[in-house]
Amino acid sequence: MFHFPGRDCCIKRQSKLMCNVRSMKRIFCGSTPTSEYTKVSNKGLKNQNTGMAQSESGHVASKDSKTRSDACSGQQSPVPLAVVEEILLNLPAHQVVQVCRLVCHEWKELVDSAAHWRVRCRREGLQPNDASRPPEDWCQFYFLSKFRCNLLKNPRADDGIQGWEIVQNGADNWATELNRIPLPDNTVTKCFVTSNSLCLKEQLIDLKKEGYSDALMDQLRPHIKISDWYTPLSDYGSQYQLSVDLLDQEKNPISTYHPYKIFFQSGNDYPWCQISYVFRNYGPGVRFIRFTHGGGWSGIRITNSSVEICPAAERLRCTKPNLLRNPSAQDGLRGWKIVGSGRDCWVIGENRKPIPDLVTSCFVTSYGLCLKRQLIDLNKEGYSDTFMDQVQPHIKISDWYSQRYDCGSEYQICVELLDQRKNPIKTFQPEKVILSFGNSVKWYEMSHVFKNYGPGVRFIRFTHGGNDTQFWAGHYGIRVTNSSVVIYPADESFRLTNRNLLKNPSAQEGLQGWEIVEDGGDRWVTGGNGTTFPVNTCFVTSYGLCLKEQLIDLKEEGYSDALMDQQQPHIKITDW
Repeated sequence: MFHFPGRDCCIKRQSKLMCNVRSMKRIFCGSTPTSEYTKVSNKGLKNQNTGMAQSESGHVASKDSKTRSDACSGQQSPVPLAVVEEILLNLPAHQVVQVCRLVCHEWKELVDSAAHWRVRCRREGLQPNDASRPPEDWCQFYFLSKFRCNLLKNPRADDGIQGWEIVQNGADNWATELNRIPLPDNTVTKCFVTSNSLCLKEQLIDLKKEGYSDALMDQLRPHIKISDWYTPLSDYGSQYQLSVDLLDQEKNPISTYHPYKIFFQSGNDYPWCQISYVFRNYGPGVRFIRFTHGGGWSGIRITNSSVEICPAAERLRCTKPNLLRNPSAQDGLRGWKIVGSGRDCWVIGENRKPIPDLVTSCFVTSYGLCLKRQLIDLNKEGYSDTFMDQVQPHIKISDWYSQRYDCGSEYQICVELLDQRKNPIKTFQPEKVILSFGNSVKWYEMSHVFKNYGPGVRFIRFTHGGNDTQFWAGHYGIRVTNSSVVIYPADESFRLTNRNLLKNPSAQEGLQGWEIVEDGGDRWVTGGNGTTFPVNTCFVTSYGLCLKEQLIDLKEEGYSDALMDQQQPHIKITDW
């Protein structure tokens, strides 16, 4: 039985599941399976047609609708394998694993294939934090990314102290109580409370038991996000401390987060405070996480602690659907550069034949070669250099063309991915299409998807056009419309979030990076925080007004004009 990593995935109602399996078998394979997996018959294999059609993830299906799924029953199936795979990709993942996988061996192979889960991840925008280190097990990566959860047990004191190991119990021991001060998350109603001497508790997380295999942790090295909330218990002063260690198999530390202890002076009007940290680039070998926290003096309240593994990169999407301007002649020839004007030039015409997208106008060529072009600047469209180089998202181009009923036509297209100097990196230039006189009059689509094109793509040059083949004066040539260049949103997974854009924010490098606006009586200086804050240095003002500032250039930080204008992302500022 298939195992969801780190989840309880046993099938509790086996009879209902097998009923679903039989139903799907009848629908897609034309018979009811006699066992959980029906064996492949030699007859079914011999009858397969040698002509193959390629599915998105690389599996093959016969052109005459007979597939290897026929082997499930030895009968001809009405559904080609490529269609079955597309259906599976559009079903919920847990149903695919728990039901569809049990229909027959062929479906089991589809569901178990890395290609299926790689395509599913791409479509749902799940990509690793580091594109240079793809996961070995895409299925595991998918489920761990989709169903990310808190690995700490009983983080909100809902079950008393259960799940925690008491390291130090203070004078009056650990206790739990209802929250007297609301948290931003109003579902958190309880908290842990320390006594008037040091209280510490911890949990040891076994990553393998939680579904995070050694191979995944070593190869993918997913981000590990920790968070904790705390507030003082009384008005006599309190102390809070936190320690998180990433441990190897022998429980030796590989990477640690030990911020300075935090002290609260007397007063009982403090709100809940959050402390958070993300482990990145910690190297191979992590097998356990040890989370320890607590406090002392007159007591500290703690709740809503969390440790999360984040295999997939957080996404900031650029979602403009079509990068071509005026693709369907709705604004005349605006937005296009005329490369070849033919004899009687380009003109705009009405569509007299239906097109799938209900486009009502088109560009019309003449009896001499007519070509027009657009150059797309990816950086201006919101796709940064780093994003294009690391993620290399799929780039899909599409164009529609047709001829007149009374004249033959010629159509051509050339799409180039260009580097910074506008030299081609990849080119799509199929043979010219000749539509003879008397052909059935309808619209045809030309499409292509650029994949794995390598780093350096900065521009896309789209050129298309044609002419008539009879050399008739007027506009009897090829018609084009509904052109598009689309960068797949599902692949836009480069992480631009959770970055501090300020340089030297905690005085760790003196005053470097800051422009002094006002320097007060004795000027700005930097000092030590002692043990009162997670960082150990700070900026200190004098008796005269002291002001300093930084100017952040968003484009230099990777946030293009188009991205800021279209997405208008939230901008969060904080200061202590």
